Amino acid sequence: MSLRRWLFTLLVCGVLVAALGGYKAKQISKAIAFSESFPEHSETVEVVVAPHKNWQPMVKASGEVVAIRSIELRNELEGKIVELGFDAGQRVKQGQLLVKLDTREERSQLEAANAQTELAKLAMKRYQKLLQQNASSKNRYDQARAELVVAQSNVESLRAIIEKKALRAPFDAFAGLHQLNVGQFISANTLITNLVGVDQRMWVDFNLPQQQSGVGVNTPIQVMSAGLLKKPLSGVVIARDAAVMVKSRNLRFRAELQDTERRLKPGVLVEVNVPISDSQTAIILPVTAIRRDNFGAYIYRIEKTGDEQGNQTWRAKKQSIVIGPNQGDQVIVLGGVEKGDIVATNGAYKLHDGLLVNIHNQQSLQGEQL
Repeated sequence: MSLRRWLFTLLVCGVLVAALGGYKAKQISKAIAFSESFPEHSETVEVVVAPHKNWQPMVKASGEVVAIRSIELRNELEGKIVELGFDAGQRVKQGQLLVKLDTREERSQLEAANAQTELAKLAMKRYQKLLQQNASSKNRYDQARAELVVAQSNVESLRAIIEKKALRAPFDAFAGLHQLNVGQFISANTLITNLVGVDQRMWVDFNLPQQQSGVGVNTPIQVMSAGLLKKPLSGVVIARDAAVMVKSRNLRFRAELQDTERRLKPGVLVEVNVPISDSQTAIILPVTAIRRDNFGAYIYRIEKTGDEQGNQTWRAKKQSIVIGPNQGDQVIVLGGVEKGDIVATNGAYKLHDGLLVNIHNQQSLQGEQL
């Protein structure tokens, strides 16, 4: 009896398991059929047809703007300021009086020296006549002539001192800030002001590693400065240092450029783009097309495929690439992409390999290979 009961129990359990399995299989088949009634998941992206463009290999360097004419104006002699001929930040002209020091003492000495000079001239003329009449010796005449030379030298020395106490602008320039006032006593070698020439031309000094020391004179460069320049300024290398700097192993270059609006002030740091070889053709893609993972950079190439009904669809295909340097919002692609490939740009982050793709800008690319 026990065996029959066990067999009956097993039979009942088997029937229940079969019934439950059949019911579950029917549910799963219904769910699969329901899910297949929905369209396949897709993402919408923008694409670009990979073009061949000219690419100029360049190296970036930090540069400093240098004025072609710039000096620190200092006084050679001490004295009290009696006249101030310019304001801080003012444009001054060549020869304009900037600072005049008190010269009353020197002018008094100059009057006395002029008087001594006149006496020395009269004495020399008198001894010259006496010498012609054999009434005086040659030594006395030579002494009188020497006394005249000494008196004339004293006059010239005093005139030079008076001239040094009147500081004038050596060229047309913009004056810097100062804190000078009439009546102020200044010692020798006091900084009066900084003068920066009004030239529209200026220099940019920059350093390049010794590997790029082959950049030569007349090489064109571009200068950029965020916040100061809306577009790059073009210049040309005019000189390079004679030797590489021992500590940094860099070579110093100087470029000249034209800044008609004077947006770059001396001392400003700028970015200098310097070509290091001849231009070449390359694939250039927007930076939004480039994706990265642990294996490196890649893009999604959009390929046309056909479905079971013969409809043409677009699908994403992951493609590893070799990238070069950035050029603004574009990237040089050195390998992995061919001219004419359709590459996802905006929205590429939503894609994965094999995903159905809708092209948002397909109409604007009708002239391309879509």
